[in-house]
Amino acid sequence: MKPDLAMSAQLPVPRAFDLAHVEPQHFAAALGNEPVRIFEFVRDAIVFEAYTGLLRGPRGTLLALAGNSVDRAALLGAMLAAAGQQVRFARGTLSEKDATDLVTSMWADRSRRAPAVSGAGSDDLAAAVSTLQTKTKRDVLLIRDQLKKARLPKPDPGPSVATLVEETRPHYWVQVSRDGRWTDFDPSFADAVPGRSYARSEATFDALPDALHHRLTVRVRVEEYTGATIGTRPVLEFSARAADLSGRDLIVAHMPENWKGPVTDLQSGIASAIEATGRVKPVIVSLEDATIGEVFQQRLKTGGIGGLGPMLSGEGTRRPVTLATAEWVEFEFVAPDSRRQTVVREVFDIVGKARRSASRSLSADEVRVRTQARGTLDLTQAIFSVFVTTGRIAAQHVPSPESEPAPAGEVDTREVLRRLHIAFLAASDTLTARLARQGQGAVIFYPDSPRIQIVDLSTVESRHRVTLDLRHHAARAAALTARPDDVFLARVVRGVADGTLERVLSEYVTAEAQQNGELRLLMSTSTLFDRVETERIPTVVLPAERDRLDSGIPEDTRARLQEETAGGHIAVAPQRAVGLDGAPRLAWWRVDPRTGETTAATDEGLHQTTVGYTLQKNESTGRIHITTRVYVNGVARLGTEQSASFAAKSRLLGRIVQRIMQLEAQGAWFPLP
Repeated sequence: MKPDLAMSAQLPVPRAFDLAHVEPQHFAAALGNEPVRIFEFVRDAIVFEAYTGLLRGPRGTLLALAGNSVDRAALLGAMLAAAGQQVRFARGTLSEKDATDLVTSMWADRSRRAPAVSGAGSDDLAAAVSTLQTKTKRDVLLIRDQLKKARLPKPDPGPSVATLVEETRPHYWVQVSRDGRWTDFDPSFADAVPGRSYARSEATFDALPDALHHRLTVRVRVEEYTGATIGTRPVLEFSARAADLSGRDLIVAHMPENWKGPVTDLQSGIASAIEATGRVKPVIVSLEDATIGEVFQQRLKTGGIGGLGPMLSGEGTRRPVTLATAEWVEFEFVAPDSRRQTVVREVFDIVGKARRSASRSLSADEVRVRTQARGTLDLTQAIFSVFVTTGRIAAQHVPSPESEPAPAGEVDTREVLRRLHIAFLAASDTLTARLARQGQGAVIFYPDSPRIQIVDLSTVESRHRVTLDLRHHAARAAALTARPDDVFLARVVRGVADGTLERVLSEYVTAEAQQNGELRLLMSTSTLFDRVETERIPTVVLPAERDRLDSGIPEDTRARLQEETAGGHIAVAPQRAVGLDGAPRLAWWRVDPRTGETTAATDEGLHQTTVGYTLQKNESTGRIHITTRVYVNGVARLGTEQSASFAAKSRLLGRIVQRIMQLEAQGAWFPLP
């Protein structure tokens, strides 16, 4: 395989950090729209990975430079169709030998050419990469040593080769109409040529069946309080094939009840209309469209009738006011075999973890106080950028910062957030695609279901911050010869590397703003463990050592830890909270004791934001953009000039990605300890 072919392709459009250039038609054009050259590109540049169903689609497979037979067929078919060819798809069954050969090819050496990295900003770059390496190693060794005190079950070795072979035997490829006959184009093996097939055709399709697709559904659900009953209801649902969302972002926002959708002259001040009614509706914004949900009441109408207590009881009104006390976003993943998994992200919760854990409801007076409190999240001032991937983001697609023109005019905040998403994924996927102990078999990682991560720009107590939430970042770990203990440890390394990378990229983008006091001190698991190291705070393994936790840990934080470990996870945590920005804070590494999957977790729930924004549709492109202003007490504190500073720094994230590519190519990333 030659994955570096993607770097050398002369595309008809500029390479951009937002990866808009990674489209089948552009790569087909770069190959002269020649069917044989397109076939050879997919054969040589797109490696095989075993999983079920149509997960990535043409763009996702091109982004990953990898896919199973149906996704490689989808990409090849899209490129050939863009080149003007008539195509259809064929399905058959591979022999066990051929399927085994494909599966074992996943562990083949895929050394890649390391890119040159610009010297500009080298001090910042060196510091960021050094932090990534040293802090990852520190916390991996800490977790490894702490887990020795826990009673762990037999480690999960990941899928067997026999399982992967069984997934691989159902086989798909492309057929092209040539001179009135259908010719097989099956790029599965290194010696493949047009006209050769590796399985007997059992069925053909003009389009790949919808039943093959993985699907993603996003639901927004609210909890409401009337004074008599508490109930939950869904207020918005958005569903799509995962392949159609590959490498795309969705914006989750809330608009006033009378908002009709993005228009070309929408005013940024429209969000203030919430103060008139307190009623909002959730919105999910895709690339070119917006899905609008049902209205619910988050706050009371300003002015007019007074007092929340009488309103909740229905006093002086025909019926009591129903107020939202919590909101969650649910992500449901459905595989072609109907397997389902749901991941939940809390948006706000005025009840709190401790009260929920104790099953104690709020009284009307408590709802009044907490709903109207100054620090309560105003949903119209919160933006969450949800990025969907279905495979790796191959770092070869990320251009050098010097190759991109400087942005002109007002900054599109959506683009800045997208850059942070892409930089994280490209760096993470490069670092953790292949991990091995010295002289031992490698453990490989690749996504076999959709991944979700969330970035938001927020303001807390008059200072701004950037947060990155790895909401669902799971990847399949597969080993050909590695021991189960090595697979377990590889999963720990991947999780800690991701948590540390999250810290490094956020600090890199925001360092200047932190220095001048505009940005709140960033808190992550990795940074908190810096303080643990400096202050020599002992660490504990929970739940086994729960009695060693300091009594001064806030009750909501204790409830979050209890929730984490009640489901069977282990937490490696400091014995006591650390003072940060005048408040006791806690973070921990959450470890699945069976698989070793490790996640950086913090005590945070609500992201309190005061962000005014405009959703504006570009008439020429049809795409929806976001212009952001961050307000503190009604005064703009992050306008065009400051946004441009964040945008400029985000453009330099490509240097970190390229430096990590160098580390991986040179074998300088540390092996399993």
